[in-house]
Amino acid sequence: MKFDKNEVELEAKRLRKKYDIETNGIPDIFSFANNQGIELIRYPFGKDTILGFSTSFEGKNIIISNSSEILSREIYTVAHELGHIVFDFTDGKSIKIDKDNTENSIAEERAYYFADCLLMPEENIRSMLKEVIRKSGNDLRAINIVQMQLEFRVSYNALVERMAALDIISTAKKNDLYSERDFYTSKKLFIMLGAEEDLLAPADKLIVPPQYIDYVVSNYENKYIPLSSLKKALSLVNIDTSDLVDNSAEDDTESIEDLFEEYD
Repeated sequence: MKFDKNEVELEAKRLRKKYDIETNGIPDIFSFANNQGIELIRYPFGKDTILGFSTSFEGKNIIISNSSEILSREIYTVAHELGHIVFDFTDGKSIKIDKDNTENSIAEERAYYFADCLLMPEENIRSMLKEVIRKSGNDLRAINIVQMQLEFRVSYNALVERMAALDIISTAKKNDLYSERDFYTSKKLFIMLGAEEDLLAPADKLIVPPQYIDYVVSNYENKYIPLSSLKKALSLVNIDTSDLVDNSAEDDTESIEDLFEEYD
C-alpha cells in the first residue's frame, strides 16, 4: 500500500495558506508548530542520539526535537514530526512507529514527503530557479544550492535530494553537487555569500512550554512529588533551585523518570 502523494501535497499547501506563509521557506518552523496548538520541546540531547519524536498527552500534541543537531536538521525534524501528527494521530493518541513494519514504513515515508512539501514546495523551487538563480537544474553549482538553502531554511542535502526527486537535476548532477560541496565545505560556501551560518550549527537551546513549569510546580504544591523531584525537574530547564528549602519530611525515593512517566 502506497500513500497518496497528492493528498500530502495538498495538506502541506493548505497549512501554508492557512498560516499565510508567502515566503519560499518557512521562516520559523518552531513558531509555525506552536501556532497550531502543538506543544514544542527543544532539548539538547546530544549529537547523534535522537533527532526527535512526537506524542500526545491529555489531548495535547507534543513534538520533541534535539537542538544538539545542526539547526537545518532540527527544522526538518520538526516538519517531519508535524507530518506524523497530521496523518498518523487519531483520537488524541499517537501511533507507534516501527520501521520494520510495512505499514509503519509507509507512515515514515509519508512524514518525510510531507516535510519536503511543507519546507520546499515544488512550485517555489522551480520559480526561484527561473527568476532568481536563472539556471536550469543541471547547470547549478554548489554556491547556487547554498543560495536556495538560505531561502528555504533547509540543509544542503535535503534540497539536493528534493530536486533530484522532482527530476530537476539528474543523478549525475546530484553527485557532482555533493562532490563540489565537499571540496569547498559548507562553511566556506556560506562565507562566499556573506551569509549567517546559523543553519550549519546546533542551536543547543532548551525550550519547553509554560505548561511544563505549571505541571511540576502544581504537583509539588499538591504534595504529589517531594522537593527533590521538583528541583530535578526545574534543573532540566536551567532554573536555579538552590534557594528552595522545605523543612518538612519528604520521601526522596521518587526519580525524575517517575515524574516524566505521566508527563510523557
